[in-house]
Amino acid sequence: MTRGLQTEVEVPEGKDVGFAKNRAIDKLWQSIPFCHAVAALSNLRVFESGEELEDSAPCWDGQRLLLAAEPPSADGAATAGAGSAAAAYAEAVGAIGRHKLGLDAPKPAGTSPAAEELMKLPMKELKARLAAAGKSAEGCLEKADLVDRLMS
Repeated sequence: MTRGLQTEVEVPEGKDVGFAKNRAIDKLWQSIPFCHAVAALSNLRVFESGEELEDSAPCWDGQRLLLAAEPPSADGAATAGAGSAAAAYAEAVGAIGRHKLGLDAPKPAGTSPAAEELMKLPMKELKARLAAAGKSAEGCLEKADLVDRLMS
């Protein structure tokens, strides 16, 4: 079973699969709840009847294309292991989105004066302080993440 979004696009005669893919992305990106939706969709590959198509392949009326990261299996079931990898990726993207929107775990009331002072520093300085403390900045996407890591 293939899960996801579905759309129909009109493709003028003489256009190719790449054109159809971009038309589909134009219609679908608004339905995906994270800021890098267009980039994620653009990295998908195009399949027809389980075979990958080049963007330069011609399109025709009534053609059904699948945009996916991996080829679909012959029986339509998810490829072994792909489901868990996709779920882990979705969870990571969801966690980043929740963090950016302030929907992650509630923070304790009030911030310490030290944290407020650290927030005023440039990210380069925060990373240098982390390195000096023997800590890594890996996984820190925003200044608040660096400050949290320094404070822990």
